[in-house]
Amino acid sequence: MKRILFALFVGALLSGLGAMAQGRAGARGGKAAPAPRMQTVRLDDPVLVFYREKPPGNAAQQLVMDAKVLPQLAKLSFEELLNRPDIYFDGIDSRELPGSAKNKDKLRLVGSYGLSNSKRQPAGDGRSQYVRLRKPKQGVFYVFLDDASQYRSLVNDGHGGSRVDFQANVLPGIDSVRAVYVLRLLDPAQRGASIR
Repeated sequence: MKRILFALFVGALLSGLGAMAQGRAGARGGKAAPAPRMQTVRLDDPVLVFYREKPPGNAAQQLVMDAKVLPQLAKLSFEELLNRPDIYFDGIDSRELPGSAKNKDKLRLVGSYGLSNSKRQPAGDGRSQYVRLRKPKQGVFYVFLDDASQYRSLVNDGHGGSRVDFQANVLPGIDSVRAVYVLRLLDPAQRGASIR
């Protein structure tokens, strides 16, 4: 019963969120900042890729895409990958829902890493790895334009992993990236203005 109620609640929320995001993105009344522009995307076979750029590049990113796109990692440069509309950055943190304040204490948009359910596998480009993601319960990922400065400091550590280097800019000339999030229902103990 709870699952059915949650599905109905999410369905109503989705229709309202799309209208709110579009309406607020175009309106710039007063000094209020515009609401974040949000879209939704469905991926048939979502994967989270731990992408490592080929030398001499130094980028290390977590990208989300459909498994059918994996062969492109070996064919395209990092810049070409970023220009593809079907490759996304994994959401970097927890963000509030645009719209009604009553939902902000109950629901959060979070990165997709929590949906991973398998061991890392070679991505086919000789450098990167990926894990499969479970499909979100609501069936969609939420796409936002995130500030690229949050993503541009993750670099290869030289040992097959990555580290944060705040002096590095592996996304030169890029001011925003398409990032995907999933909708998470917060437990009652996690609700409240101080929980992020």
